[in-house]
Amino acid sequence: MALFRDLLNRHGPTERQAVIRLAAAELGYQRLSEGVSSVLDKALVTAVRRWVLINYSGVLSVYQNNIAEYNRKHLKSQLLAAVSEHGRVWMEREDAIRAFSRWLGFRRAGPRIDETARSLINGLIRGGQLESSGNAIRRE
Repeated sequence: MALFRDLLNRHGPTERQAVIRLAAAELGYQRLSEGVSSVLDKALVTAVRRWVLINYSGVLSVYQNNIAEYNRKHLKSQLLAAVSEHGRVWMEREDAIRAFSRWLGFRRAGPRIDETARSLINGLIRGGQLESSGNAIRRE
């Protein structure tokens, strides 16, 4: 996710096949095989589904440049998805925040993402969608 976010921040809106070629080159592939193309295409579908990227008639661009631009309801669902990816296990809040940041294609959880994620976690705990035990959380 972070690779796609970085590429499209640098190149601007780009056609789907060009994004796949750029990503393959960035990953060190000298030639784009069908297998690599398929894996990257599936990852692009995931990025669009998570609203990391947006697809306008085959042209991809970054959906939102920073966490503050996202809809709060959407962020809650994405935080739950990021936490759920690890199963119903306890996670330290810091680990959950990092997982959430990467889920949305950000390479690191800076102060704005950290503050937003902590607020989302507290709201999800109050709403009964997450449970907490000390500094650990898990999906209800």
